[in-house]
Amino acid sequence: MKLTLVRHQYFKMHDPSPHYHPENPERLSRVERGLRAYNLLGSLDKARITPGNPMIYREVHDEAYLREILDEAEYAFGAFFIDPDTYMSPGTMNALEALAGSVNYALDVIDEASVIILGRPPGHHAGRSGVALGAPTQGFCLVNTVALLAYKLARRGRVLVVDFDVHHGNGTQEILGSLGKVKHVDIHQEYTTIYPWTGAPGLVGEGNLYNINLPPGSGDDVYLDALKLLAYAVEDHDPDYIVVSAGFDSYNGDNSFSNIKATSATFNTIGKMIASKVQRVVAFLEGGYGVGLERGVPAFIQGLLGKDDPVGENPTKTPPSLWSLYRERLKEVMEAHGINLKV
Repeated sequence: MKLTLVRHQYFKMHDPSPHYHPENPERLSRVERGLRAYNLLGSLDKARITPGNPMIYREVHDEAYLREILDEAEYAFGAFFIDPDTYMSPGTMNALEALAGSVNYALDVIDEASVIILGRPPGHHAGRSGVALGAPTQGFCLVNTVALLAYKLARRGRVLVVDFDVHHGNGTQEILGSLGKVKHVDIHQEYTTIYPWTGAPGLVGEGNLYNINLPPGSGDDVYLDALKLLAYAVEDHDPDYIVVSAGFDSYNGDNSFSNIKATSATFNTIGKMIASKVQRVVAFLEGGYGVGLERGVPAFIQGLLGKDDPVGENPTKTPPSLWSLYRERLKEVMEAHGINLKV
C-alpha cells in the first residue's frame, strides 16, 4: 500500500491557551515524536495541501449550524467554550481550512494512494447541528471530517467506516445512519460507562450501523476478538473504500477518562486487517491524548503498510469476569443484524 501523510501547520493553531484542555496542539507533537522514534516520519510520503473552504462541510452539517461555527471562528479574539467540553480560538478558522484542504486532497489521490490525516480538531462527535443523538456536548468536535469523506466517496462506490476511538462516534452515526450504502463499524467502551453515553448494540440505523461495546477493563484479547465482527462487515459489504476514525484513547494508560487497555498489538492488527482487504483507505486522527499517540499511531501506520508492530509490547489480558459481558453485548449486535457468528 502506498500511504501518504497529511500534516499542516494550521492544525496546531486551534489552541485553548490560556485554558487547559486535553485536546491541544501538543497532541500532534506527540504523534510526531512517536513517528520519529520508530523511524516513520522520514519514510512516509508527505502531502502538500492547499487550505480550502470549510463550507464544503455543508453536505453533512446543517448550513445554519456551519455558518454559525464559521462566524464565531472568524471573529474569535481569544479562546472560548461553546459548551463545557468544546472550545474555539483565533486559530480555529485556520485549522478548519486545513481540514477542508485535507478532504479535497484525499479525494483527489485516494484511487492512487491511501492517506492518513494528522489533523485536528477531531470530528466524530459532531452531528448535523452540532450535538448528536442527545449527547450533552460536542465532545471537542466542530465538523465531521470522516462523515464528509464517507458521504463523498459513497458517490464513487461502497464505503465502510471503521471507528476504533474509545468513545462512540455518535455524530458520524447520526449523519450516516440513514445512508444505508455506507456501513459503519464502531468499536468503543461500553456505552453506559463513558461519554457520549450513546452507541448501544441496538443502534443499527438503516441496518448499516454496528456498535461493538467493550467492557471497561478490556484488554487486547477482547479487542482482537471483536475484530471478527469487523472482518464479517468487510466481507459482507465488500467496500471499495475504507474511511477510519482513528482514535488512540483506548490505549492502555493514554488518559484518565477511559478504561480500555489496548496496546500497540491491537492497533497494528487493525491496520493490517484493513490493508489486507482494501487498498484505498483514508484515516483521520480522532482521540488520543498521551502514550496512545506516541505508540498507537506508529503501530497502526505500520499495520496499514503490512508491517509488524514496531513497539512490541506484551498484549494485555482481560479478566475472565468481563468476557461474559462482552459476549452478551456482541450477541445483541449480531441479533440486531441477523448475523450468525460463533462467539
